[in-house]
Amino acid sequence: MKTQITIALLLIVSAFTACKKEKGNQVDIAGKWQVTKVETSVAGAATETYTGIASDSFEFRRNEENEMVVSLKSVNTIGVYYILLNDDIKFAFGGKNYAGKITTLTANKLEFNGVVEGSSPVVTEKYYLTK
Repeated sequence: MKTQITIALLLIVSAFTACKKEKGNQVDIAGKWQVTKVETSVAGAATETYTGIASDSFEFRRNEENEMVVSLKSVNTIGVYYILLNDDIKFAFGGKNYAGKITTLTANKLEFNGVVEGSSPVVTEKYYLTK
């Protein structure tokens, strides 16, 4: 009986440890980031580059709704974002849903791309942000 209790306790401890490690791998992008540029690629066409202005920003909020406030090209919108395993990101704003990947994340630099879901031809947007 003691052996069974010991094994059960070891399994519980290892389960908590595994969950804790997995959570530690999740990236944290919360905060306000300034937009330096946005590159938009449409399949079969040249890439268009938008250079951010002082009022352009992304604010990723750490709340239950995973809100993000996007100020881009003098338009403010509220959206949502989700960080998945392997630095994958899903986000939505301005009536579009995106699936992408975080390519760079440092204390003062965030770069990620997103493919507009359902777009035909395929539209990819890459965001370059700084703090």
